[in-house]
Amino acid sequence: MARPGRHVPCPVHGGRDGFRVFRDVNQTGGGICNTCGACSDGFSLLMWANGWSFRAALEAVARDLRLDLGGSWTAPKPGPKPSPTHASTGDSTNAEQAIRRVWEQTIEPDAQGAEPLRRYLLRRGIEALPDPGAVRCHPALGYFEDRVRKGTFPAMVARVTSAQGGLVSLHRTYLTPEGRKAPVEFQKKTMMPCGPMQGGAIRLFPAGPELGIAEGIETALAVRQRTGMPVWAALSASLLGRWEPPAGARLVVIWADLDRSGAGQAAANRLRDRLLSQGIQVALHLPAGPIPAGQKGSDWADLWRLRLRSAA
Repeated sequence: MARPGRHVPCPVHGGRDGFRVFRDVNQTGGGICNTCGACSDGFSLLMWANGWSFRAALEAVARDLRLDLGGSWTAPKPGPKPSPTHASTGDSTNAEQAIRRVWEQTIEPDAQGAEPLRRYLLRRGIEALPDPGAVRCHPALGYFEDRVRKGTFPAMVARVTSAQGGLVSLHRTYLTPEGRKAPVEFQKKTMMPCGPMQGGAIRLFPAGPELGIAEGIETALAVRQRTGMPVWAALSASLLGRWEPPAGARLVVIWADLDRSGAGQAAANRLRDRLLSQGIQVALHLPAGPIPAGQKGSDWADLWRLRLRSAA
């Protein structure tokens, strides 16, 4: 709140620069998460940050203003009328231009300069190349922290689409030429979205009546390689819990992550319960524990890669 318009740690995802409140926050209360998208007003921001319903947010505000105790509240005198031009509108336009510019610079996974991407996937036990319409390789993508360029690295770049199928962001995984994760603090980043990401995903394969959903791109690709089913990637536990399947999906298979924090399991359970209430059949799979020492969690790509190593 002390730095309106400036990037700060995200209250949901952590990190250092994944969130900011709008410059007009004193009028709107809005802000934007680089992963989840924009919240246009203070109530929606409270609902997003705390996982509250609208009623819960309303009651929390009432308690803070002591309205639930029968207290009275006098509205402040209106200040100068805010400008009709909001920063968020310009930010959305700039974000869309940046997204399209980066995507146009990428090359297909089987191109000569995409060796870092292929090597990275092989290290994760993924042999089949992803659909170039969803995942591509950037030969030399700038890496920034607090708007300061720290270096240039090859990167896996994936299209993030909204629930309606429109391009809203790009997810980037920074790599080394040898196919390892780059030696930077934030190896995975999502570009500033130009629209709402809630309900969306990376559509790695054409959907059918049976559709899988996982958190990570690598997990989704590993499940596809192992089972043959189309699997999409939601990118985070928060977005997994809010994902909306496309029309025509009759069975959704949730390939959840096993986290020490329990966030992956909780998000998968929320998604399962919501889809069941909508009349959609759901199957939920969790990797078998225990989680390896020193790791925050385990996913299906990790599990199958370890099994392959043990068999070898």
